[in-house]
Formats: sequence, structure tokens, C-alpha cells
Amino acid sequence: MAVSTGKAMRNLWKVGALGAVFGAVLSVGGCSDFDAAYENCQGEGRCGPQASGDGGADAGDAGDAGDAGDGGEVEPPCDPVATTDEPDPEGKDLNCDGVDGMAEAGYFVDPVRGKDSQDGTNEAPLQTLHKALELIQAAGPGSTRTHVYLGVGTYNEPETVVTTPVSLHGGYRWNGVDRYWSRFKSTIPTLVDGGTLAFTVRGVTETGVLLDGLDVTSETATAFSEPSIALRVIDSQGVILRKMLVIAGNGAPGRDGSNGAGGLDGGPGAKGMDSNNSSAFGGNGGTASCDATRVGGLGGKGLPTLAGDMGADGGPDAGGGRGGDGGAQAVVNESNCSQFDCNCNGFAGAAGIAGATGSDGLPGSGGKGDGTVSGEIWVASNVPGQDGKPGKPGTGGGGGGAGGSCNAAASPIAGGAGGGGGGGAGCGGQEGKGGANGGASIALLVSNAHVTVEATTTLQTGTGGAGGRGGLGGQAGVGGEPGPGGKTVPPTTGEASPSNPDQRDVRSTGGAGGVGGVGGSGGNGGAGGGGRGGPSVVSWCANGGVSLELQPTRVVGKGGAGGISDGGEDGTEGISQLTMGCVTP
Repeated sequence: MAVSTGKAMRNLWKVGALGAVFGAVLSVGGCSDFDAAYENCQGEGRCGPQASGDGGADAGDAGDAGDAGDGGEVEPPCDPVATTDEPDPEGKDLNCDGVDGMAEAGYFVDPVRGKDSQDGTNEAPLQTLHKALELIQAAGPGSTRTHVYLGVGTYNEPETVVTTPVSLHGGYRWNGVDRYWSRFKSTIPTLVDGGTLAFTVRGVTETGVLLDGLDVTSETATAFSEPSIALRVIDSQGVILRKMLVIAGNGAPGRDGSNGAGGLDGGPGAKGMDSNNSSAFGGNGGTASCDATRVGGLGGKGLPTLAGDMGADGGPDAGGGRGGDGGAQAVVNESNCSQFDCNCNGFAGAAGIAGATGSDGLPGSGGKGDGTVSGEIWVASNVPGQDGKPGKPGTGGGGGGAGGSCNAAASPIAGGAGGGGGGGAGCGGQEGKGGANGGASIALLVSNAHVTVEATTTLQTGTGGAGGRGGLGGQAGVGGEPGPGGKTVPPTTGEASPSNPDQRDVRSTGGAGGVGGVGGSGGNGGAGGGGRGGPSVVSWCANGGVSLELQPTRVVGKGGAGGISDGGEDGTEGISQLTMGCVTP
């Protein structure tokens, strides 16, 4: 690299406003990886402004071929003013070694022209951040190469995990004409886009970690109740965020609760036997598939020369519909007799009473809680929308009363017809299931760690995931149809008893059996409660702290919408706040 004496020290441009950056990128195309990542970020509403001191000055450089990775700019003259050079916010090269920073103290990475098979020097950069971190980890604590100089473009890699003291610096661009790395002149950011958990610092307690000049974005979560967390700092101290743009995607929605199954209908009662000259049994009651005790009542039995039997009450334990009364006996007297014979017709049995309807199940309550940090990850609250309660079954209908007979002393005498069986109870509808709580959107999660956020950094969240919808309660089962009573058959003629030779013959008919009672329908199932919306929190700490130097930009999205419950309790909207549980020294 040419070094000029007597000239002013080279001062490279700063990063411009993110809006101008992205506008310039779109105008010149840029690398395809960045285009896709930016469109994804912009489409989800996750890209916010990043303040800079020189605004539109950077946008004017958008047409420079260097933004594509190999520019044609002329290297500014440089006077060395120091033997050491730490990367600074203005991108100055203090020792004139061709880079803002110590060229020999770090690895260079270029996502477009780099190769992981190279040695990571300024003229032979690596391609991935993962490879640079792997080499630093392998070198161990005594290594002098603990910086990573990251070229502009998109690092579309799986979650980046830092487990050793390191300084990561973004904003560099290779200039192939004069073969040096400028910094903060390109309008393309250094974008780390690593899935729903984009970037993690874990287990670094000595020396610390510096993240400088990077954009870190996490994707919108898609698995039910999954969080989107841009940056996690776990079991670490001395972590500094400088000139960073940290943007979380949206949390995933909670799973909808399933609808309850409908209750089964009650079984029908059986028909009573038609009248005859002997016994006429009543019909059996209908069954209830969900409870063997909630059967319909047995129909009453009809017999010659007697009143009809009463129908049995429906179940359970005589708690169902009352059985119908039996038909009364008919009496022979001069009003129904002629000179030669008498007509004697038994009375019909009464209908059974319908069974009672079961009560509806209670609805479920909405989801509760904001979730918690468990180990290294945020998890949704263990109080999602609650399930409703199943509806209660109805009771069985009463059996119909048997028809009455005739009390005359003749043989044969027609007996009464049997009563119809009561209908079985309908079963209650099953409960609707509660909806799950939505996932969180968190820009910075700190667990057993401390992070310093400098004023040049922006932390921004997306929207919390919507709570899951509560499931509908199942429809009640219908009570069983009643059994019809037995019919009256043609009259039976009975001769006078030999012991009463003057008694006239009797033409008798048995009374019809009463119809059974309808089975009681079950109750409807209760609806499940809606899930709580997921939280949107900029900094969430569990046994951790965040120091804010001056006033970094913090932009918080909305909490997720609560899940709706049709008949139950709706879930509430998730919280939207800057911090949760963070100690601020």
C-alpha cells in the first residue's frame, strides 16, 4: 500500500442512515444474498432506522463499484500517527496498514469473494464468520489474532455462537485497485441473518466480547409459540454493543385449541306389547352411551282383570323422568250391558315424563403470564387458555304406564297393553380446548450476564405472536325417542263363569299402553379460553443486567393479539415494553 507523508490522515466515511443505505442498495442491485435478506427483513417490517452522523453522504456512494466487493476508488493518502490501531467509529487507519484496525491482529471475511480454504489475511479473506470463529477458538487464549474484520454483505449462516473473547467489526469493503479495506464507506451493511435465534454469546467471562458495526436480525418464528430472539448473551461478562442494529422478528402464534366432540344421542325406547289375554310387557328403556345409569324407564306391564302397572322412572336412580300411571280397570254395570252381554273396555295408560336436560359445561379462562427465560431460551407461560368443561348428560325418560283391563268375572278377559319404554339420555358435548400463548419477540436476551449498549446502537423488536383461538364446545347429544305404547286388539268375548250361570257374556278390550317419556338431551360443552398474546420486549433479563450508555435507540413493537374464544374468555394482548427483569447499574 502506498504511504504518503505530509498529507492529512485518511478519514473514511461513516455509515449513513439505514433508509438511505437500503435505498442505495436497491438502486444498484448489490449482492443477491443481501437483496433476499433485506427484502425478507423489510417485508416483515423489522428494519428500522439507524442513526448516523453524516446522513446522506453515504447514499451518494451507492453507485461505486466497490459496493459489489471490488471498488475502483483511489486510496486516500495516509500519514501514520500511531503504531497501534483499534477499529474506531470513523473508520480511521491510524497506522496505515490498509485497514481500520491492526491487519495482523485479525481475520478478514468477505461473504462474496472470500474462501474458507484461505488463511484469512487481508488479501486472502475467509468467506464465513463461522470459520473465523472456529479458527480463533482453535488457537486458544494465547493467540494474537482475536479480531474479525467483516466485509459488507449478508452472512446467511445458521445461528452464530461466540464462546471465546473476540472483537467482531463490520462495515469493511475491499478495494481491489489499491488493495486496501475501507470502512463505513459502503452503503451495504454487514448483515448477520441467522434464523429465529440469530446470534449468541455464551460462556465468555474474561476479556469480553465486542460487537461493532453489525446488523443482526432474527427471522419471524413459525413453530407454534416459538420466540424470535435476535441476540442472546448467556453466562458472560464484558459484552459491548457498539454501532449495532439488532432487530428481532415476530413471535410465532400459539396453536388454536381443538373443538370439542359432540355428545352421542340417547337410544330410543322400545314399543310396549299389544294387549292380549295374558301378560303384555312394557318396552325397555333406551340406553345412554356415556352413562349406563341414565337409561329410559321400563314401560308398565298390562294384565287381565287388573289396572295397568305404572311405568318405571328414568335413570339415574329414579332421578329421570317419572313413569306414567297405569290405566284404571273398567267396571261392568247396567250402563254397559244389554240383555245378552256386556262391553267392558280398560282405560289407557298415561305417558311417561320426559327426562331432564343436562347442564352446559363451563367455559375456559384465557391464557395468563408473560412467559419466562428457562436456561438459554424464552418459553411461553405454562398457563395457556384453559379447556372448557364437558356438558352434563341428560336423564332418561319415564316409561309409559300400561293399559288397564276389565274386572268382570268372565273367561277370557283381555289384559291391558304394555307401556312404551322411555328414551335414553343424550350425552353432553365435549369440552373445547384452550388456545396456546403466542411466542415472544426479543431483541436482546440476557441470562446470567451483563451487556453494555452504547448510544450508537439500535435495538428493535417485532410483534409478539397472536394467542391461539379457543376451541368451540361440542354440541349436546339429543335425548332418545320414546317407545310407543302397545295397541288395543279387537275385543275378546268371555263366557260367564259356570258358578254364575245367570251372568252375561263379556266383550272386553284392554286399554292402550302409554307412550314413554323423551330422554333428556345433554348439555353443550364449554368453549376453551383464548391464548395470551406473545410479548414484545427489547431487553429481557434473567439474573442479568444491561448498561445503557447515554440513550441508545430502542424501538418496541406491539404485543401479540389475544386469542378469541367464541363462548369462553378471550386471551389478553401480550405486553409491549422496553425491559423485563433487567438490572441497570
